Amino acid sequence: MIVNVSEIKDGGLSLDLTRGPGWLGGSEKSEVASVDSDIGFHIDLLRTSGEISVRGEIGFMAVARCSRCLSDVSVDTTVEVNLILSPSEAERKEEAGGEIDYETYRGRSIDLNDYMREQVNLSLPYKVVCSEGCRGLCGGCGRNLNEQQCGCETHEEDSRFSVLKDIKI
Repeated sequence: MIVNVSEIKDGGLSLDLTRGPGWLGGSEKSEVASVDSDIGFHIDLLRTSGEISVRGEIGFMAVARCSRCLSDVSVDTTVEVNLILSPSEAERKEEAGGEIDYETYRGRSIDLNDYMREQVNLSLPYKVVCSEGCRGLCGGCGRNLNEQQCGCETHEEDSRFSVLKDIKI
């Protein structure tokens, strides 16, 4: 996603791009989550008083493991992009809300690839559940309790806490 600054006219520049999951780089699949579809970008660039405003959305389907039963869960993900690019290292602005990122660029072209990869990677889910009623895995035999019940003892009492059961509140 390299954009020539001269291509950003007075009315701005809109980009609608699609990249495959391989665009993210990295050959091994993450144990937590991964991108499972093409990544769609809708980006609007606007040049104002020496700075370039980059706004838009990134959309893709992610696959993550359920935190309770370890089944694969598909998560439809949308990321908002809100970036201001300055032509030099001159000054970095502080935004009270923290919703806008500030970066710099050099020369006559802007390379958005690293920033967009970072946004995708930061938005991958790290903890999901397949459903609110997910029963998880049996602590004894490891069977997925959503698929079938097992015959393991369900109530094991920890002897360290046996003193507490006689306390009346």
